[in-house]
Amino acid sequence: MPRLFKCVVVVVLAIFGIRTSAAEPATSTATSPYLDVVRRTVDALLRTAVDRFGKQQSGMILSVLDRENATPLTKLPSPPAGVRQGDRCGPGGSNANLQQDLYRSMFHLSRLTGDPQYAEAARDALLDFLRIAQSPETGLLAWGEHMFWDCVDDCPGTLYGKQIHEPKRKILYFDLWYDADPERTLRYARGLWDHQIFDHKTGNFSRHASYDKHDPRKDFDFAKEGSYFIDCWSKAYEKSRDPVYQEAVRVLTTRYLGRANPKTRLLDCDSSKDPARVNLCVALWSISLAMESAPAAKRMDAETSKLLEQLATEQDDAFLALPHDFSSPDRGFICYCFADTGKARERAEKKSNGYSRHWSMGYGINPTSMFALLSNTRQAQLGNDPRAEKYRKLVVEGADVYRRETPNPKNDDLWAGEYGMAIFTELAAYRLTKRTEYLEAAQRLADESIAVFWDRGAPLPRASSKTKYYDCISYPDTLLLSLLALHEAVAGLTPRVEISDLNR
Repeated sequence: MPRLFKCVVVVVLAIFGIRTSAAEPATSTATSPYLDVVRRTVDALLRTAVDRFGKQQSGMILSVLDRENATPLTKLPSPPAGVRQGDRCGPGGSNANLQQDLYRSMFHLSRLTGDPQYAEAARDALLDFLRIAQSPETGLLAWGEHMFWDCVDDCPGTLYGKQIHEPKRKILYFDLWYDADPERTLRYARGLWDHQIFDHKTGNFSRHASYDKHDPRKDFDFAKEGSYFIDCWSKAYEKSRDPVYQEAVRVLTTRYLGRANPKTRLLDCDSSKDPARVNLCVALWSISLAMESAPAAKRMDAETSKLLEQLATEQDDAFLALPHDFSSPDRGFICYCFADTGKARERAEKKSNGYSRHWSMGYGINPTSMFALLSNTRQAQLGNDPRAEKYRKLVVEGADVYRRETPNPKNDDLWAGEYGMAIFTELAAYRLTKRTEYLEAAQRLADESIAVFWDRGAPLPRASSKTKYYDCISYPDTLLLSLLALHEAVAGLTPRVEISDLNR
């Protein structure tokens, strides 16, 4: 590579937050089938799935496609098992919230190949989404669980029947947004406070709010979405020092501290009086709250920081005290439990005995790999804290499940992202233990995923093992990112691809 071009690549990657070091060059000549599959997929997306439709063209990348030729659909096929119609992205739609691992994959592709086009395209997609998909009335974005941006008709899109804002993942690229467009970035953060939070004194809110008008609701104050708000507001405060974000973080943190069960410190699912959810704890949300509260504490003032640290510690202790059990195939992490005892709670509507299912995802179903990946992030945050070792043990126990149990994609409709999360779980255990059996398990899962999802040489992966189209809702972007992480491992490169924990 010419020296000048190499310097330009390093600068571009640094701007996008992917650093290089003197010990390892920005790019590598190493290749593998995993890198090749990812590059072929992204090349196909950039050829035909970038928004060149309608009157207002942009860098946005479509989220549902015909996988044989990577072109837009005119009609949605049947979805993967467990997907609700109102959660889907319509034909011609782009949902930046649900494909952040795709953008991560593209940034890493530029680093690994030396070709800056992937990072440039990811940056264009992210910035154009912020610029175009933001409501002028509320500052909220047309994304998440029930909305998308329709690139064909150049308008907000939804299959839910109402324009409802509900973020499905945290904002991974807040800093990139802020550096390029601070006004719109802070408008989103302020929109969450002004239009998503029903009561600014108590912090009562609903995960659902109207996208295009002031219409906050109450009592569905799920801790997962609350953790995303805390993350966003703490970053906004760090950048702007606006006291409104200090108040927002403090109010919501105090709400969760006050809502925690006095015996176990576990949280009820929400503040509604729905009998199906009274005294129900969704255990994954405890880790999510701890994961986002701990780094948020470092961005805030001393008083708010103390509250966040208390919340993180309480939720760590509550989750780690649960009777997780990996002794049999029908056990795993405690997924649902009674908030006042921590004992496993059956949920017939989720076909759950209270423990995490290993395979076959669906709406609101948190598999073992998802718990393991959040545990991996939390152990890294805790460092030498004694709780970190307990989380590390859970990561390895989760990885052992996927070494023992082989999925059956012919019988079960398995999502693309399930394989990605399982591969990441094995890689997390490999990075923690250096034991080759976890790397071998990751390779086995990856090889199977390529055979199942990229069958007959199609450029894009199928959404699930029994569907025939590409869809961001089943997390194919996480599978792509996991293959890049595996490529680094088998090529002997320093691991720089993050273990994804976005799917919660």
